[in-house]
This record gives sequence, C-alpha cells and structure tokens, in this order.
Amino acid sequence: MNSKIDIKICTIDMLTDLQYLCRTTFYETFSDSTDEEDMRKFLAETYSAEKLSAELANSESVTFIAYKNGTPLGYLKMNIGNAQTEKCLDNALEIQRIYILKSAKGQGIGSAFMQIAENFASEKKLSTIWLGVWEHNEPAKKFYKSKGYEKFSHHTFVIGDDMQTDFLLKKKFYDLGQNKRTAFKDCPKNVIWFKSKLCDDFAVNRTAKTCGI
Repeated sequence: MNSKIDIKICTIDMLTDLQYLCRTTFYETFSDSTDEEDMRKFLAETYSAEKLSAELANSESVTFIAYKNGTPLGYLKMNIGNAQTEKCLDNALEIQRIYILKSAKGQGIGSAFMQIAENFASEKKLSTIWLGVWEHNEPAKKFYKSKGYEKFSHHTFVIGDDMQTDFLLKKKFYDLGQNKRTAFKDCPKNVIWFKSKLCDDFAVNRTAKTCGI
C-alpha cells in the first residue's frame, strides 16, 4: 500500500473533504474544554459550506489538504493581504489554520505544512510568518517552538459564551535588509511536498493537482 502523503491545493470540488476535516479536527482539539452547545453552533456556523466556499474563492487565501490513499488527513489555510484575520504585522503571511486528525499525527504532515508556508514566504520575500495558538494547547505550542516561532502578542478567540486566549506567534523569515531567508529543514521523506513555484500567486493554480517535486 502506498505510504506517501499527497498534499493538494484545495478546490471547490474538495469541499466535502475540507468541511469534514475542519469540523472533526476542531472538535478533537477543543471538545474537552468547550460547552457542547457552544461547540455545535461554532462548527455549524464557522465551517458551513457557504463560508468555506467563500474562503476558497478568496484570491488572497489558499488551503491545502493532505491525503493518504485518498483519505483526507489534515489541512492548512494561509492568508496574505486583506485576507489575514488581523493586520498585526507588515509584509506577512498568516497561517490561519493547521489541523491534523488525531489518528494521522506523527507522520510528518504538520512539518510538511509548515514547509509549504516557509517556501511561499521565501519566494515572495515576506518578512514574517505568524499564527495563533490556544494558550493551553501545549503540544501545538511545543511544535511551533521547535520550528522557531516566538510569542509576540495575544488575542481573544470566542466560541459561544466562552472567551479563550490565543497566543500570537511569529517567525521572522526574510531579512529584507540582508536579502537572506531563514534556513529550514527538509520535510519527512514520506511526504510529497509542495513546491511554491507551482503557486506564484494565490489567485492561480487552483486545479486539484498533487503538490509534488
């Protein structure tokens, strides 16, 4: 059986897979700390087909899905420009969502997603990559720290009546003065990773091609 992880640019025909991943991974991550009714409403509203379709149509956002043998395992959503959820940094790329099914963790998918973001930031000469992480999500905080991300601020994330705190983390990726990019490690060999030259701009290359070398 093929052990490779294929990462594809998400297109509208993959909406069902995306919605499944959005709802399932969020529930797996936060259900223990969130009121059941608040969770139900959040999943229904935030990850509705209409909202996800609009996100996929936004030319300043792009979403990727990781597959193994045709089964969706995780997804990554990145934003630039006005699509960013907050304008906290200049010349930046936001990793808005990076989620992997619990059953699929440990296969290098998270590292591959991070490399996708860093490849894009490198080629576009974006100075910073930033993201938000729940203050109590210790595994995620440890993962981002291992990738060189540091806390620079925080914001409130609302789920129903629950006010949660997210730490905002950043990694200075491109030194515009010295014209040098930060070095990063290759992703695991079992992952067919995305070469950002295939996506020179978020507005193009939205066919469901496999992201490979």
